[in-house]
Amino acid sequence: MKFTIMAGELADAVGYAAHALPKRPSVPVLAGILLEAGQVGEWEGIQVSAFDYDTSRQAEIEVDAAIDPGKVLVPGRLLADIVKVFPKGELVDVAADDREVTIRCGKAEYVIPLMPVEDFPSLPSAPAAIGSVDTSKFAAAVAQAASAAGKDETLPQLTGLRFEVGDGLVDLAATDRYRMTWRTLEWTATVDAPAELTAVIPARAVHDVARGLPGGTSVEVGLAADKGLVAFTCGGRRTTVRLLDNEFPPFRSHFDKQAEAKTRITATFDAAALAKVVKRVSLVARSATPVRLAFTADGVLVEAGGGEDGRGTEQADCQLDGDPITIAFDPARLAPALATFTGPVELHMTTSVRPAVLQHAGDTTYRHLIMPIRQDA
Repeated sequence: MKFTIMAGELADAVGYAAHALPKRPSVPVLAGILLEAGQVGEWEGIQVSAFDYDTSRQAEIEVDAAIDPGKVLVPGRLLADIVKVFPKGELVDVAADDREVTIRCGKAEYVIPLMPVEDFPSLPSAPAAIGSVDTSKFAAAVAQAASAAGKDETLPQLTGLRFEVGDGLVDLAATDRYRMTWRTLEWTATVDAPAELTAVIPARAVHDVARGLPGGTSVEVGLAADKGLVAFTCGGRRTTVRLLDNEFPPFRSHFDKQAEAKTRITATFDAAALAKVVKRVSLVARSATPVRLAFTADGVLVEAGGGEDGRGTEQADCQLDGDPITIAFDPARLAPALATFTGPVELHMTTSVRPAVLQHAGDTTYRHLIMPIRQDA
């Protein structure tokens, strides 16, 4: 195998694939990145791939210079570290035999022993596309929805992002039992796409994909629930992710109950400003100690701590519609929830012990439900 390519293109492709490299590979070959040179669709180029049985990543690059076809398996972390230090505007020559690959750029030369390519597992085929969406809008929506996903791997379903398709919309939801998000996003369905489709995707994986997408274009989403696989394809880059079991709490009912409550108290404030206040005041709060927010017509008093631990308070601007109320939250959950909003935001409350919902005024495309902490009498 032999090819010549721009250093920047190679570094980008290898860096993209390297996100699928496992930290602790179950078998040694999963620590490798597969380099394939030859015919790629209608043109000649290279494919750079990685796979850990749950997530696969593949980048395709068209190459104008002559290519000697072939494929090799190279230690992934080492390859990524090498190619990212090359000047992006320089040419890189890659040549491999049966034992090693030689990488040259300018006056630098690296010789790397190969891994057994015959042991590398076959990458899964990407499911057919069911729709597409603007990459920037998709990344923003996923970041908001995934913010409530759980981190406890012993409860895998709570680490997932619910994905529901229907009527030209995508509904994304996540929960860690203490918070719940619901984000609605418009998208363009393919002609033969199912009218309705649901799946649960590992939130960390889809968030990683979404934030790495280039702006100004669209991403195609392929989903095959029967095969347990979802694919994201954009600009010569493709990621497949294995789905979780299709079980998820009935998230709509939680938001409906809050919206239908007879008692409604709404506080309006700047999300970023209050998030900073919560972080400052919670400096005196021990782990799992709540911050208390006392909403009145004069604003909101944020308070934490007390007794021997010290106490912190700070007043913030706020407009209140309804009776005064004091409600307590875990600052480790409240501050990140506020950080997913920009500008003025509304906090809808019913009582101090019932779930509260954050959303922009008059906008239900993104709602963030958060459970309060019961205060001592």
